[in-house]
Amino acid sequence: MEIVILVSLLSLYCDFTDAECLVVSPARLVVKHGDPASSNCSSDTPVEMGWESTQGGVGLTDNKEVKILNWRVDSLTDWKIKPSCFTDGGQCEKQLDITVYKLPDSVSISYRKYPDPMVEGHQYLLQCLVQNIAPIGRLRVTFYKVNTTGEQTELDTQQKAKDNIKTPENGTYTLHFTPGRDDDGAQLLCSAMLDLGPEGPQPPPVMDSNRLNINVHYKPQITMSPGCFSMSITEGDTLSLNCSANGNPAPSYNWLLPQADPNTMEERSVVTITNIAKSHSGDYTCFAINPLGNSTCTVNVEVTDAECLVVSPARLVVKHGDPASSNCSSDIPVEMGWEAFQGGVGLTDKEVKILNWRVDSLTDWKIKPSCFTDGGQCEKQLDITVYKLPDSVSISYRKYPDPMVEGHQYLLQCLVQNIAPIGRLRVTFYKVSATGEQTELDTRQKAKDNIKTPENGTYTLDFTPGRDDAGAQLLCSAMLDLGPEGPQPPPVMESNRLNINVHYKPQITRSPGCFSMRITEGDTLSLACSANVDYLPIIAGLASVVILLVISCFIYSSYYKHTRMSH
Repeated sequence: MEIVILVSLLSLYCDFTDAECLVVSPARLVVKHGDPASSNCSSDTPVEMGWESTQGGVGLTDNKEVKILNWRVDSLTDWKIKPSCFTDGGQCEKQLDITVYKLPDSVSISYRKYPDPMVEGHQYLLQCLVQNIAPIGRLRVTFYKVNTTGEQTELDTQQKAKDNIKTPENGTYTLHFTPGRDDDGAQLLCSAMLDLGPEGPQPPPVMDSNRLNINVHYKPQITMSPGCFSMSITEGDTLSLNCSANGNPAPSYNWLLPQADPNTMEERSVVTITNIAKSHSGDYTCFAINPLGNSTCTVNVEVTDAECLVVSPARLVVKHGDPASSNCSSDIPVEMGWEAFQGGVGLTDKEVKILNWRVDSLTDWKIKPSCFTDGGQCEKQLDITVYKLPDSVSISYRKYPDPMVEGHQYLLQCLVQNIAPIGRLRVTFYKVSATGEQTELDTRQKAKDNIKTPENGTYTLDFTPGRDDAGAQLLCSAMLDLGPEGPQPPPVMESNRLNINVHYKPQITRSPGCFSMRITEGDTLSLACSANVDYLPIIAGLASVVILLVISCFIYSSYYKHTRMSH
């Protein structure tokens, strides 16, 4: 929200002169240190006048009344100069408002403590050093992130309230930065802009810092073909499983196999078994490991007889309570049957070439129908996945933040209730900006392929808000990916949305600017101060400061007039 303080002061005596007895033109100068400067002082009627100044002063004109008098300096070097045009006896005086500026010698960005390496989700302190700049109160420092495609994102802008400092200063500005895996390969920089108002250089001069390369380390996340689910292979064929993962540092791979075999070869992320036998059936688990953690993926492999029987379809994905059906066939007539907890068919009394298995309402989560021949010489199992969509998906904070604060870390949790099989569930966290733009934050999946019955799943994510997140929303979505035999596209259920209310320190934007100004006696002074901030306690403080400044200005004005008149 914006805080706007409007101060309207009538008959303000902050100028030490009568209304327009002298006119200085231009009334305000912005001059680079060492450059020339000039201004004229004029009066409607001829008077004796002079310029009082530490550089370029002009004494009172000797018994000569003039209507205009020039002040000029070939090389302005006094940082605090305040040239003042005056008349004989000090009855009238007008001060020239001058800002002397200097561009920075250098702008550099660094880490307060160098991270070796940076780790996903950890917080680091950046610092931007601007050397030898004046006036530092007019300096605005902005931090940026540049991604690998060259897109530049503003992280934060900072300005220090130091309008009373006129001489060159060094400025140090800091920012907390929390990298994610998507930031790997990006760059960080800061820029220094000296905004001297409409009288200053246009556009305002900007100097960029060096760039910091971001190298983010993060734990592995497996992406695997044919996927972390069950598969069937015919006896005598070749099994090849390829396990790959995204991680930094690059992960190493280990396989846990059902048994050791001379036909088995493990080469890093790939396991290959030639001339596979039924004894090779079981779970094949890949481990991707780096110093930050590990990721696992299990594929259940069933080795079936070499086509003495054919089950078609060989794999079914069935919603709990829906019907299911498959055929078992043989090239030659045989006595066959189906063994199953639901829909079982006893051995036929006669030889047939095809036999159907059917269930009107499938309710057994762990069912494994198997087609067999007389004497068990040949057997073929039907691969069935029974699924159930979640009852609900909800997102919440593990500990409710009241309020959220920029740069602090909060734990989000997504609860998916009563879903099966939970090992095929992928949960994705999203942030939706105030304009409706949706950004993926992270995707989570649990390796629970052995669990067939409905389960509740809780998935967590560390979230660090910035000021740009104020007004945005957080949500999570649950996608049940059951492979090509499952529903297409995979069913997705979204959670409720959490509104983000971020508290952050103020950043003032002010008109006519954070610099000096002059006003004629009797006129109306109007100052507007606005800041981007999320709460209001500072209003009273700022109003008090403005009132105190006005009172001080009035007292000093009266004292100054009395002193000048007495001299």
